[in-house]
Amino acid sequence: MGQFRKIIQLIALSFLIILMITSCGKSSSSINLHAIIFTSNLNDNWDIYSILSDGTNFQRLTSDTSIDANPVWSPDGDDIAFQSDRSGNADIYIMSSDGSNPVNITNDSAYDSMPSWSPDGKYIAFQSDRNGDFDIFTMKTDGSDVIKITESGTDDLNPSWSPDSQKIVYQSRREGNDRIFIMNADGSNITQVTPKPYIAETPSWSPDGKKIAFAYFGDGNFEIYTINTDGTELLRLTNTPEGENTPSWSRDGKLIAFNSSRAGNWQIYTMNSDGTNQIRLTNDDAANGEPNWGP
Repeated sequence: MGQFRKIIQLIALSFLIILMITSCGKSSSSINLHAIIFTSNLNDNWDIYSILSDGTNFQRLTSDTSIDANPVWSPDGDDIAFQSDRSGNADIYIMSSDGSNPVNITNDSAYDSMPSWSPDGKYIAFQSDRNGDFDIFTMKTDGSDVIKITESGTDDLNPSWSPDSQKIVYQSRREGNDRIFIMNADGSNITQVTPKPYIAETPSWSPDGKKIAFAYFGDGNFEIYTINTDGTELLRLTNTPEGENTPSWSRDGKLIAFNSSRAGNWQIYTMNSDGTNQIRLTNDDAANGEPNWGP
């Protein structure tokens, strides 16, 4: 009888341990922390860093003496594309998510910058002045099949892919001031999204494909706005005396990361997609910017 009781106790203990492990797993999943990568000059040089969306686990990913900037995650989170002048001029590089194995995939004498990884993982869009003005180009992730997809006679900048990888949103000066435009991934069917006369820049396409987040210069400084892809329902999300820029959506579309100078220097913040609950993530004397939300 005593032996039987011990067996029952061991079974109950095993069940309790399994239950605790399962509960811990559910708790971690419900918090749903993801890494945000960004650019910082924290160590007197522009490098790529990462931080979890609760402000913890701050890590430096690059430590080259060159300028490393504008990082973006691959859709699977295994790699990061970024721009660097470590070869003597700005090129697009890909490295592993821990900062190892950087590879130059453009290797051109022009200024190649602002990479954007297509959600299907097949292509990278970027801006380059290799033909004079800055234009938008696309290429495969190994750097092959480079295609110029804009030709406006002025600067086309800051590409961001639609969730289905069929369209690209970008800023262009083709109407005078910078405004937001959408085109097919081959450069056709260009439509203007943001209204005149104000300046709009650094667009980011929402994961559900319905909205564009961007920085809008409407009343003396840049603030974060969203707008429907058809140009309706312009909504202001931030309202500070200082500037906000470079919004990036979380992969579930519930949050937006951005950088702001409201604290006196540029820091990384997050907020709900309706502009509520604005939280500061970085807190140092450096300039931090260009956040990109990981999968």
